[in-house]
Amino acid sequence: MENLPGDVVARNGQFAATESERLTNDHKITPMMKRNSTKFLTGLALLPATTALAWDWKLWDDKHVEFHGFASQGFLSSTEYNYLGNSKNGSFQFSEMGLNASFSPFNRTRISAQGFMFDLGDVNNNRVFLDYASVEYTFSDLFGVRAGRVRRPGGIYNHIQDVDLARTAVLLPQGVYDPRWRDFSTSIDGGILFGSVSAGDIGSFSYEGYAGYMNLDDKGGVARNVQTGLPAAPLAVYKGIDPALITGAQVWWNTPWEGLRFGASGGQVWDFEWKIQLDPAATGLPVTAIRKTESDIPYVYLSGEYTWKAWTFQTEYYAYMLHLHDSILGNPVGESKYAVDAWYIGASYRFNKWFEAGTYYTEHYADTGDRGGHNQANSADGFQKDLAISTRFDLTDWWLFKLEGHWIRGASLLQDNEHNPDRSDEGSWWMFAAKTTFNF
Repeated sequence: MENLPGDVVARNGQFAATESERLTNDHKITPMMKRNSTKFLTGLALLPATTALAWDWKLWDDKHVEFHGFASQGFLSSTEYNYLGNSKNGSFQFSEMGLNASFSPFNRTRISAQGFMFDLGDVNNNRVFLDYASVEYTFSDLFGVRAGRVRRPGGIYNHIQDVDLARTAVLLPQGVYDPRWRDFSTSIDGGILFGSVSAGDIGSFSYEGYAGYMNLDDKGGVARNVQTGLPAAPLAVYKGIDPALITGAQVWWNTPWEGLRFGASGGQVWDFEWKIQLDPAATGLPVTAIRKTESDIPYVYLSGEYTWKAWTFQTEYYAYMLHLHDSILGNPVGESKYAVDAWYIGASYRFNKWFEAGTYYTEHYADTGDRGGHNQANSADGFQKDLAISTRFDLTDWWLFKLEGHWIRGASLLQDNEHNPDRSDEGSWWMFAAKTTFNF
């Protein structure tokens, strides 16, 4: 069984054991949200009648395909800035939907796949895509292999960001788990080697090593982040991000103290490159030119988690480095190097079967060499500090409702210059989030 957050394991027996069930809990339906919101909410109203049971398709003997899914709708509202959408006016562009299937044709073998769609502000806009599709074979506890489009591990939540059952919060700490960047952080086309090793008196270790290619969409969060910093067309036109090789590994130490574990994960994205088409008016050249920006991106996660009775305590650190090389028509025109990091500490408590509450504090820095933002046009763009308080209501085994408040200082994660033309170096701002999720 994969390394799942302790609160999932400790909370109850609801959380499914297969990958497709484990990786299930996002929701998605509407970016034509303005005119389709009525249809979407009607669909959600009908879900309770259909989600109490999963679908099961029997093939032969004891072999069958299991279908599971989820649908969720959220709401975001903020003061001061638009964050994760047009939140100053209140935004319902916060939704997800997924349908997955799993099949075990032979002993030790599992085939699983998931189709997924989500909408978060101007990111993805309900485009349906293949989230994962893999074949897995487990030779023994020591060694197994998973290949295809796979979820890559990273920290506690990276491979299960869409699983609302796995956490108390509506929004995970944004500097570590940014939902806009899921095409960058979650799935790769490649393979994973995994296993676990007993270490006697000091507990046990589990590992995952992976390699593959990431394919980023033009409507994904990384692409949107590049696009928001460009001058208006035709001076500059975004021309896409090339597929990039990524390699890495994660190790968990399950200590002999019940409920306590520590993890470390690291890797590198190789030759990450995007292209911008520049008009002659922008370059002074007689022809249209392509500017290429390239960088290797090493990264690391450090994680700790402790579950005790109804309590879950977690802390994580995440960092990556960029060494950007810009060129036009093959000629170097610029270079920059900086590191980004974020960390959080949090706790949650399960009061009873239907109510849970939690909190976390997190900080994100756009440049670890300038944590105060002194080299930014506005110092608030250098950092973002967030105190969140979350409540979770398990209305049934398959229906969740969550409410959450955020007190925030800084603006380093806004990534939306068009809708946030003015930044303030002073003061704090607030954000409210609500989300309901149906699972089957």
